[in-house]
Amino acid sequence: MAICPTNAIDKKLAQMYAEKVTVNLDDRSSLDPEDFWKTMQMIAVANKAMMHIR
Repeated sequence: MAICPTNAIDKKLAQMYAEKVTVNLDDRSSLDPEDFWKTMQMIAVANKAMMHIR
């Protein structure tokens, strides 16, 4: 854990992300729902497999 004051970290992060867009303000998603669910299913299967390995 860093001993650096959090105020300095906050200032550095503010500088790094000052020009970045970090939210999606569009009211419509460009992601196909079927692709989303396929991806979520793959993640769930991978997580379930990892649980059985441990």
